[in-house]
Amino acid sequence: MTLPIMIVVNVLILIVLGLLARFVKLGEQDSRGGGWNFNYTTSDLIILAVVGAIAGVVNTGTGIIWNAANAAGGPLAGAALQGAFMWAYLLAFFLVRKPGAMLIVGLIETAMEALLGNPSGFSTLGWGLTQGIGAEAVMALANYNNFGWWAFLLAGAGTSQFGTVWTAYLFGWDSSPEIVAQYWQAAPINMISGAIISGLLGWWLGKLVERTGLLRTTRKE
Repeated sequence: MTLPIMIVVNVLILIVLGLLARFVKLGEQDSRGGGWNFNYTTSDLIILAVVGAIAGVVNTGTGIIWNAANAAGGPLAGAALQGAFMWAYLLAFFLVRKPGAMLIVGLIETAMEALLGNPSGFSTLGWGLTQGIGAEAVMALANYNNFGWWAFLLAGAGTSQFGTVWTAYLFGWDSSPEIVAQYWQAAPINMISGAIISGLLGWWLGKLVERTGLLRTTRKE
């Protein structure tokens, strides 16, 4: 299986997850402040910068372990940790509630990782890009107005799996039928990991911040 085919299949996965987020209603329904609003305020940008910087520091150590596992053992080796990096993307989206927030945080976070010593160097930005696009795609298909745990769970699964496109390119995983088979075997693990560690954790952290009242100055309730 060539890399372009892997990309196409992963795009189809994002579409399915996005449609589930849009049309299947589970749990609480929260659409406050959502939609296609690109009017970023200074407060929004500060929030994104702070969340991205903190995540970059937190994820640096995890990134070193994950890189070593994937380089040594292939797709299955680091699958359980794959979803551990994007919690900040979902947290930022919960706080700011604007299109592009997850991609922006992804690029800030991975740039910070690169500066702090991620073994992949500035190639780390490729994960910020692909993971950010994955999360944005799911939420875009849900019209950026679903802030319940279900939508975040699906976006976490999508961002985790789509980030593996960059991993496959960087580590040459499309070069061997055996590794390609492992790649697809790892996909459910990647998505479960992302759904729980990034999607639900990001949503839960957002709810905690919301309960403090700190968002009243940046969001119209």
